[in-house]
Amino acid sequence: MIPIEVCVHSKDDFYVFNSVSKAWEGGADRIELCSHMEQDGLTPSVRHIELARNAFKDRSGLLVMVRPIGGDFFYTPDEIVLMEQQIQDAAKAGADGVVIGVLDEKTSAVHRTYCERLIGKAREYDLTVTFHRAFDATPDWQYSLETLIDLGFDRVLTSGIAWGSTGTAQDGIKQLVNIGVFVSGGLEVVVGGGVSLENALGIIDGLKTELTRFSLHTFSAVLENGNVSSAKVQQLKSLLAPN
Repeated sequence: MIPIEVCVHSKDDFYVFNSVSKAWEGGADRIELCSHMEQDGLTPSVRHIELARNAFKDRSGLLVMVRPIGGDFFYTPDEIVLMEQQIQDAAKAGADGVVIGVLDEKTSAVHRTYCERLIGKAREYDLTVTFHRAFDATPDWQYSLETLIDLGFDRVLTSGIAWGSTGTAQDGIKQLVNIGVFVSGGLEVVVGGGVSLENALGIIDGLKTELTRFSLHTFSAVLENGNVSSAKVQQLKSLLAPN
């Protein structure tokens, strides 16, 4: 079964608990909890992480975005210290993993030193670590993947198309295959970016013969009137179930 990761907007107490509960009921394998989705996702509050933990019950897979500011993926030393604290806070609130991404301001490559610090903090609390779509903003995808594997990341979230460009993961299938072949299962490829009920099967058909470890990340596809729908999560799961 291909894992399904549902992105949940950390808007308010009721929304977080209700949406994560619906994702749990629908069979979501993982949750990515983010605040301020209008800024492509920032770190949620500790209270919302705790509510999400309660709603996702004992299912492992509660991931928390750690991104203190919007805009680019460049951070100051003080912001890295803040991110380390946010990782610690997320762990104590019940997270199973964190989602991070730091680039070098001069080269836009993965910032090895800062990422090493952040992943080290996460490992202190036995958290899994995903590198988010900052990966799609790096200039050399092969070098970036080598760096992520070397640092010990568990997953990379990517659409296969350049950050900021129009299109969806369906448009990035060729590059996603290249990425999957390159990592050879050493890193789980989390496919995200416009994944919907309409294109999920096409994406899977384009990837499954080449990728040994991958999952789907979705946001708007499982919403109904702005809220996570357990029925839509179930529908997506059933679409991807092996025949």
